[in-house]
Parts: sequence; C-alpha cells; structure tokens
Amino acid sequence: MDANTLIANNAQKPLVAKTINMPAGYIDDYHQHSWHQIIFPVAGLLQSDIERHSVVLPHNALLYIPAGICHKSVAITHTEFVALYLNPAAQPPFDHSPKSCLVTPFLKELVLLLLNTAEHTDSEATSNLLRVLNDQVKAALHYEIPLLLPTDRRIQAIFEALIKAPSTRLTLAQWATHVGASERTLSRLFAKEFNRSFSAWRQHLRLVLSLELLTTRRSINDIALSLGFASDAAYIQAFKSLFMSTPHRYRHSELQTKVTHCL
Repeated sequence: MDANTLIANNAQKPLVAKTINMPAGYIDDYHQHSWHQIIFPVAGLLQSDIERHSVVLPHNALLYIPAGICHKSVAITHTEFVALYLNPAAQPPFDHSPKSCLVTPFLKELVLLLLNTAEHTDSEATSNLLRVLNDQVKAALHYEIPLLLPTDRRIQAIFEALIKAPSTRLTLAQWATHVGASERTLSRLFAKEFNRSFSAWRQHLRLVLSLELLTTRRSINDIALSLGFASDAAYIQAFKSLFMSTPHRYRHSELQTKVTHCL
C-alpha cells in the first residue's frame, strides 16, 4: 500500500508506519505527503532531494520531512528504510523545517519501537512516544553528507562503475576515454556538480560505501583495500576527517539493531 493511501485509511491515527525496500538505482520521484515523515535507513544508502536541497542518508542518519514538502529519494545501493508518517493534527506539533540528523542508539530504538507498535499502541501511549521523538529530533546533531549522485550522464557512468567496483584506480584521463569526454570537461563537471575534484569525490564515495561494510565482520584492513585505499591507515585517517570518528568506533556504536516487524 502506498504511503498516501495508508495515511488516508488511517486519518484519525497519530501515526502510521511501514518499511520500504528499494533496489539499487530505484528512483521515488518528487512527491509529497499530507503528514510529516521520518525516513530512517536500516540498511543501504539513500539520497533524498528536498526541494532544492540534497542529503545522503547512511544507516546512522535520519531525515525529518514536514508535511507538504516535495521530496525525491534515490537508492544508491539496495536500501531498506523505515518510514514513519506523523499526523500533523496530533500532538505534539513537529517542526516546519526539514532536518537531517545523526541517529543515536536511543533514537534508533525509539524509531523501531514506533514502527513495531504503530498498529497496536493506544493513542495516549503513542502520543507520549511521539513527544519523546519530537524532543530527540530537535536535540539531535545535524548530520549532512555532501551530494554523491551526479546529474551529468558521463559522470553518472563513472558513478555506476565505482559503485560496482569502488577499488577501480582509473585516472580522470582514463575515465575521460571511457565516457567520451575530455579530461578538462570532466574536471569542470566535477567542480560544478560537487564543488570538488574527481579524486576528492571518489574518496568521499568510497568512505560512504564503507559505512555499510563496517556492519559486517570484515577486517578494517580488508575493507580499506577492497575500496581502493593504499592501506588501512590511509582509510582510517580519511574516515576520521569526514565522520569525526574512527571506523572501529563507528563499528561498535551499537547501531546494529534489526527490524523485527514490517507492516
């Protein structure tokens, strides 16, 4: 059942919820809901465009979208995410501005609790949980990863190849030959779309892809080499500069709770 039908069928409830699976490359084009929405990936990687703003959501981030705001989502990798829809007529009143924020272990457990009990919790208990959710989203740290998805078809070809094989070491000049453009043209396109060089964008992409790999039992060294880093030390240094944490700390941040119920 699509979200707007789910909302229409439960107009008197304070909350409805579902999980959504998107294969890699799936585009949920611009749309809006009459209720507020929380998007929380539990696996994979999602990029959401909210009007003219874009955010990348790994599984330690959450996006709050107020009612009536147009948005679009693209699955960068195969993605499963929790969607909570919050009735704006219910209490408490949520904010009118979108927010991408860092998910603490407590906030994650709260979102999953609301997902798992949305059909069964009485309205007073749900209202109490929604008050806590509102407080937690307001207090959460802003968390924004710069844009990853290109719009130009030539850079898109590079992006798709690196998603499949992130350790590929082709230079920009070599990519230019593959995609039918000059190195100068590609360099200009990367600066225009991402405000960064090709090498900086590629490293950024590899680091974001590493977030999901850190949920596995693979060693830090194995992850680093599989992504094309020269060593685990180089990977750790780059990871820390972007995420303000080491891969080891991130791996042990207690964010690996499974979704136990789907509507």
